[in-house]
Amino acid sequence: MEITISKIGAAAEQMDWAIRLLIDHDAHLPAITLAGAAEEIVGAALKEKSTFAQLADKLSIDFGLPRPKVTQDHLNKARNWLKHWHDHPAGDTLTLDPEAEAIQQIIRALTNLATYDSSWPSQGPRFAQWLTDHHPELME
Repeated sequence: MEITISKIGAAAEQMDWAIRLLIDHDAHLPAITLAGAAEEIVGAALKEKSTFAQLADKLSIDFGLPRPKVTQDHLNKARNWLKHWHDHPAGDTLTLDPEAEAIQQIIRALTNLATYDSSWPSQGPRFAQWLTDHHPELME
């Protein structure tokens, strides 16, 4: 059975599954990659208005770091390490907080979608409630 889907529709479905994987299965690593893919798809449509671009610029200025260092060593380090084998500076092992990385990627993807067309994927409200229940400090 064939379907026709837009890039934004595909990104919203990826976000929904990333949220389900995080909340229902504690499957942080696939949640990172799915949310990261969604964040990148919608971010490409937004260009410099994307969450990634805004964070990269702000952190680069605030901490006096070159933008590539901010993006590769901080914002996308875990996502890129999980997606690619090629000569990653971290090598073949990486130490990370998988839940924090998954939350960051999902929030970035959700923010991009809201910026793009003011929409919210079906699992978005569930994620917001989960954050309120499990990480209220992030909801202040």
